[in-house]
Amino acid sequence: MSVTGWDDTESYTLRGAGPQGSGDEVVRAGGSSLLTRVILMIVGCTLLVGLIAMGVSSVLVGRQQREALTHRATLVGTLQASAMGQAVWEFDTRAVEGMIRGLLAEDAAVRSVKVWAASGGRGGHGEPLVALERPAGRAELTTVERQIVMSGNNGERTMVGLLRMTYSLEEAESATMTALAPMAGLVFFSLLAVIGMISILLNRLVLAPLARLTRSAGAIAAGDYRVRLRNTRADEIGQLTVAFNHMAETVHDYTERLEQRVAERTEELRQSNDQLAVVNRQVMDSIQYASLLQSAILPDEREMARHLDGVCVLWRPRDVVGGDFHIFRALEDGRFLIGVADCSGHGVPGAFMTMTVSAILDHVLSETPDSDPATILGGLNRMVRAALARGRDNPRFDNGLDIGLCLVRPDKGDLLFAGGRIGLHVVDPAGGSVGEVKGDAQSLGYRRSDSGHRFTTHRVELAPGRSFYLTTDGFLDQAGGTRGFGFGNRRFTAMLLEHDAIPMTERRAAFAQALAEHQGERAQRDDITLVGFTVSPAAAPAATPVLAAASAPGAPSSNPVHP
Repeated sequence: MSVTGWDDTESYTLRGAGPQGSGDEVVRAGGSSLLTRVILMIVGCTLLVGLIAMGVSSVLVGRQQREALTHRATLVGTLQASAMGQAVWEFDTRAVEGMIRGLLAEDAAVRSVKVWAASGGRGGHGEPLVALERPAGRAELTTVERQIVMSGNNGERTMVGLLRMTYSLEEAESATMTALAPMAGLVFFSLLAVIGMISILLNRLVLAPLARLTRSAGAIAAGDYRVRLRNTRADEIGQLTVAFNHMAETVHDYTERLEQRVAERTEELRQSNDQLAVVNRQVMDSIQYASLLQSAILPDEREMARHLDGVCVLWRPRDVVGGDFHIFRALEDGRFLIGVADCSGHGVPGAFMTMTVSAILDHVLSETPDSDPATILGGLNRMVRAALARGRDNPRFDNGLDIGLCLVRPDKGDLLFAGGRIGLHVVDPAGGSVGEVKGDAQSLGYRRSDSGHRFTTHRVELAPGRSFYLTTDGFLDQAGGTRGFGFGNRRFTAMLLEHDAIPMTERRAAFAQALAEHQGERAQRDDITLVGFTVSPAAAPAATPVLAAASAPGAPSSNPVHP
């Protein structure tokens, strides 16, 4: 057993322990700096105590030396006064002076001696009989006065003079320093011994165990939760060691359980992720297949190109599938229907709506193959409302569509347009302008839609170089730019004019680039569909190309509209 109560100088590690902390970390976390601070504190305290002790000793020793020197001065003065009695009585100045000179020669502490005869002034007043002195220096002085007496034959004592002697205490100061020198050395070496002993004991009893605790705590911080400290002490350090070992065991057990739980949860998450991946793959496969089904109802651009001089289609669902679709139906005599529709909803619900509306539109066209667009939109409005009537009891269920539809008649050199909240943009290169034939402010199929509404048919003449565009609101409302504003009609009109000179087949890429530059990093907020086409009349019209409006049979007429 060691002096400290620790049976080794290192902590031990349980079998299977993790990596120990590095030596540099141990040095940084060691107790050397604490030991230095403790030694400095001890040195400071002991020096302060030593200085106080030396100060008190110097005062006491100095007082004793001064008292001894003063006592000696008193004895010397008394002896000299007794020796000078006969000479002073006889006024033997030479004898008195000889005595004084002898005294000055024998005692270096004497600074001045003055002798008065009794007839020369009692009490030291008047001219002294003899006065000898030497430089006093800067040391403290003390004065001794003694009466000079003469003893008669009958024993009677008679005062014959006065002796005054000034005594320097410099010798007391020197004696004090001489007496304190051995004491100072003894105190100094005693303090060194005490500091050394306290430092050794403090290091062995406190600092070394704390350093081991620090290294062990560093090992735990580095991930070694199996480290333990051996302990045979019952004092505070021993209690701290017991608490540390208990903490280490608790951390080790908790870590093992936590790692086991993490492994279990990780495995559960992996299995859940695998299951989610399977479900996601199935869902995505279904959506991809739904995209194929939705694409199947869209017209073939090659078929459209056979009936048009030029065509470009930009169809971009917000998700894999969406609620937008475009329409193309070839009719007799070279006529055809072309349009775009924006159904409610996005993703799969929107795709279901497109399938439903497309089927209903086919049914309406089969019943009225030669009808103008206004009649087709009226029938589509009524049939969509009827098809979705079952869901009207649910206030959250309200579905319908916006649509723009053109009946192009090359044989008559015009087209008929009708729209429900979707307009027709007409670019006239001759005038360098873009006009919009607005559709009716009426959606189709919604709960609020008027089932008896009669849509207006607008007649627009075909002219060489004139191009036509139908777009859903996803293009115009797409947020972008620094302030997040929509693309807007003004930017859309400028885009159509800017790219009107390039071939129609190249405009799709140009329009997509313009939209991407405006959109930037912002997400697409709606389904986007844009259809542009050019078509020439079978025979050039006699009149100047204008835009006119004609109502469907029985419908109110509308005012002329110019692009």
